[in-house]
Amino acid sequence: MSWRKHTTHKEETKAVKTALAAAGIPAKVGHGKGTAWSWLEINIGPDPNRKEGDHRFSPEWRERHNNALMIAVEASGRTAESGRDILILTQ
Repeated sequence: MSWRKHTTHKEETKAVKTALAAAGIPAKVGHGKGTAWSWLEINIGPDPNRKEGDHRFSPEWRERHNNALMIAVEASGRTAESGRDILILTQ
C-alpha cells in the first residue's frame, strides 16, 4: 500500500512491535476488524498512576503514549496525509 512502508499487515505489525520493544514500551500490536481493517491498534496498557474515578492520565503515561505514537509512525511509514489511522489503546 502506498500509504505505509509494508505490504502486509503482518509485516507492519511485526515492525511496529519490534520498534516499540526496542524503545522499552511493552505493547500489543494488531489491526482493526471489518471497516476498521486498516487501523493500526496499539495497546500500551493502563496508566498505573491513575486513580479510580479519575479521568486524567499521568504525565508519565502521556509521555509513553506520545512516544508509542511517534515510534509507530516511523516504523509503519504512515503519514499525516493518510490520516495515520493509529489507535493507542489503554486496556
